[in-house]
Amino acid sequence: MPYDRWHKSRPGLTEEVCKEHGKVPSAGHGVGKRWQARWRDDAGVQETEMFAKESDAKKHETKMRATVDDGSYINPKGGEVRVGEWVTIWLNGMTFDNPRTYQRYEQRMRLHVIPTPLGKLRIKDVSATALRDWLKGRRELLEDSSLHLIFANLRTAFDLAVDDELMRKNPCLLKAVVAVKPTRNKSTPKELALTWEHTEKIRLELPERYQALVDVCRGLGMRQGEAFGFGPDDIDWDHPDGPMVHIVRQVAHDGPVLVFDNPKGADEEDPKDRWVELSPAVAAALLEHTKKYPPIEVTIPHRTRDGEPVTARIFFYGREKKPIQANWFNSFVWKPALAAVGIIAPLDPEKPGRKWEKSRDKMMHALRHLYASMMLDGGVDIYTLADRLGHSDPAFTLRKYVHRVAGAGSKVRLAVQGMYGRAA
Repeated sequence: MPYDRWHKSRPGLTEEVCKEHGKVPSAGHGVGKRWQARWRDDAGVQETEMFAKESDAKKHETKMRATVDDGSYINPKGGEVRVGEWVTIWLNGMTFDNPRTYQRYEQRMRLHVIPTPLGKLRIKDVSATALRDWLKGRRELLEDSSLHLIFANLRTAFDLAVDDELMRKNPCLLKAVVAVKPTRNKSTPKELALTWEHTEKIRLELPERYQALVDVCRGLGMRQGEAFGFGPDDIDWDHPDGPMVHIVRQVAHDGPVLVFDNPKGADEEDPKDRWVELSPAVAAALLEHTKKYPPIEVTIPHRTRDGEPVTARIFFYGREKKPIQANWFNSFVWKPALAAVGIIAPLDPEKPGRKWEKSRDKMMHALRHLYASMMLDGGVDIYTLADRLGHSDPAFTLRKYVHRVAGAGSKVRLAVQGMYGRAA
């Protein structure tokens, strides 16, 4: 039975009772909540929790004792930790081969969980409603593909809380939350986000010093960071198969510091370098670029801000003769060019947050998709294409990088006609 804090359980015979309850008051009479639920946890330690009503205390006491008996007991005090504090604890226990992976996780929690109302909730108070409200607020700032990653990280942090018996179940898995959770688009759009005609127009809207980046990405299939780290020493003009580009590095970020790193997915055993054919048109664009903007030599750390300094010559750089910072380039160079040709529109400058229409699928990475689709359209087999893109799985290349190109229907007609011709 719950314990009555306001009255003595063993009063003296001569002690006066209170007029309100007809019982002998204790020293704490009328102060705080009256009823104390008591139970012993699975280790035999007595736990307590206070309630204003006896019925609530009795109900909680019964519930706690039942969970101890069936093995599902969770110490309520453990759930007092705030979500923002918990995701920090979860992050501190994570280890990654690439230090930038930790930075991405930390940034997601720091920007989109910790400062929000959800981040201030106690772990034990996280409900389906709280998560749905949080998702609704984040959707005003983020595309679902980005929010999907944040939600996945949060779900993993709550998994740890369940394992540590701070939560009975992971609220991210509740039906009401699953029904509205963000999903990453697993199917590739049939149409290219940026066609060849689009990229021609975008190229002309870019500042002159950056125009050849379009040629590098759509003509060599480079990722943005690889293009920023590309230099003249990476070209083998005398290769037996003709001029070839050796993609060996990218410009990446360790927090605010720019670093050189191996291409995406590299580890100690596999540097993920690759060779790609340099076509005459792309070579001509690069040579024209170097006449006005000669390559410069830069020295920055390798992989992390504390890494060994690495020196390389690069084709593309800013006015300060430093490697290009991706976030700055995307916001102040690429998106204005997209807007100038009518691909995206600016949003109300008076409103906080996003300045442009959603454009994730139209960033520089779309040029890599264009390269992949054009290569297949030109007859390059999927295994060769996967190799040129740096993919170990050709099925991934087909699933994510191949789109319909204009005029493909006429090729189908010619192919069928050719079969009949050979048969005849």
